[in-house]
Amino acid sequence: MLRSASLVGLMTLFSRIAGMFQTIVLAHYLGAGAVADAWFVAFRLPNLLRRFTAEGTMTVAFLPTISETEATQGEEAAKDLVAKFLGTLALFMLVLCTLGVLAMGFVAGLQNLGRLAPDLRWYQQLPVLIEILRGVRPTPPDLALTTMLARWMFPYLGLVSLTAGLTAVLNLKGRFGLPASVSTFWNIAFIAVVVGAMKLGPLSWREPGRTALICSIAVIIGGLVQLFILWPSFHRLGYHLRWGLHFGHAGVKTALKRMVPGLFGAGIQPINVFISTILASQLAEGAQTVLFQSNMMGELILGLFAMSIATVSLPAMSRQVDAGDLDGLRGSLASAIRGTAVLAIPGSVGMAILAQPIIAIIMRTGRFDDKAVQWTATTLGFQAVGLLFIATGRITAQSLYALKDYRTPAYAALASMITNIILSILLMGPLNTGGIALANGFASMLSLGIMIWSLHKRLGQLPYRRIGTGWLLMGTSSALMGLLAFLGGKAIGLFDLHGRLGIGVRLFPLIAICTGIYFSLIFILKVDEAKNLMALVKRKLGSR
Repeated sequence: MLRSASLVGLMTLFSRIAGMFQTIVLAHYLGAGAVADAWFVAFRLPNLLRRFTAEGTMTVAFLPTISETEATQGEEAAKDLVAKFLGTLALFMLVLCTLGVLAMGFVAGLQNLGRLAPDLRWYQQLPVLIEILRGVRPTPPDLALTTMLARWMFPYLGLVSLTAGLTAVLNLKGRFGLPASVSTFWNIAFIAVVVGAMKLGPLSWREPGRTALICSIAVIIGGLVQLFILWPSFHRLGYHLRWGLHFGHAGVKTALKRMVPGLFGAGIQPINVFISTILASQLAEGAQTVLFQSNMMGELILGLFAMSIATVSLPAMSRQVDAGDLDGLRGSLASAIRGTAVLAIPGSVGMAILAQPIIAIIMRTGRFDDKAVQWTATTLGFQAVGLLFIATGRITAQSLYALKDYRTPAYAALASMITNIILSILLMGPLNTGGIALANGFASMLSLGIMIWSLHKRLGQLPYRRIGTGWLLMGTSSALMGLLAFLGGKAIGLFDLHGRLGIGVRLFPLIAICTGIYFSLIFILKVDEAKNLMALVKRKLGSR
């Protein structure tokens, strides 16, 4: 499982590197003002709703159903299930995207309540939105731009959902590398379209509103590229798609039935972020962009370490449950959580301490100025607090899905949402966007606790000692590494704003030294993952 995760992690690393360049392009051409806020709010809609129809729900319900069908009825029955399920999904997404485009004025308006009538309280702003939609009041430029951009980008939801379906099938067949790399192709396509249009197109395209429209078109082109990249491998395995509503098929019924609590559970996260977006609209201009960018940097750690292991752990854990190997499931859970933590803990510490130079070297360009850098870095520091618990929660949820328990993650997500809303309202006043980021971290702790309690009831004694010992040793090593990073950064003037070259010649050597210190410490402390990593490196070097 961890060997497969290393492949997924490598592909995800390439994706995140490409994503950094995509972030640089967005920061350069959009900055952190009103137009950028409009674009990020518009993009957040399909990007979050895909958790309903893509990796958040469909994969965890669809993949175990395929595995069961293939084990009990044979490969041809599994292929028939795949064709009919994806055909049903495709038709449903076509209808959903059409309705979404038509209703986009109201949806975009909800996310911009704080901009519609800033002199009113939030509960008084909804009638203002209704008057705007009825034509009684003129449409504010920010809302008109957000609505237009969202209508262009919303069909991306359908493309990414189908891509997730193909990914689930390929993962079940042990193909992890190509599915993990599709985000890289999306980022490359996005960059090529935007930079090409800006460099080769007329000067009028560089006007902020038109630039945002070009970025929206690039999102759709990237979604098409993702789908086309996976289709040949999917087809070569003998799978296909059969358009229609196949609700009468037994396997489709089972998968949809399992998706219902999953829809609720995974749907809490989009609702959570949607509400955070509404709350952020009460803050200063640029808050939406800052929250999105800091969240993206947090996802860099989660994507590299947590999601790569979560991706490969679900098929492995599902097979163990189907075989009745609960001891194996406990071992896989401990290995997955520790394997995530060995990189997620130091990554979070390093990201928090070096947030300012990291944000500056990536995003300080064009319209993204020093003020935006400092604001984003501060928010990222608060974002880092909950990353370990979010990562562990994703792994824990996979083990529950493998046990066919879809309700507990849903209940945990609901409790997390309520907690997040309350804490966001309480903390956003004194801490601004940092309060919203910190509230998300605290809420993730509660969600993790609920899921662990349920797992304890299902599996009996969990490997608490093994996980806790690992966390303690990794946390101690990370704390020492973080202290070195802070003192070293102060000594070399890293936290003073320099040009990109000046930051780079200070930042990258410091990161390399801190990385070496961390791995030396966990090796000295005899952390198993350090020894396994060393053995893997020796095998790789010996094979050349």
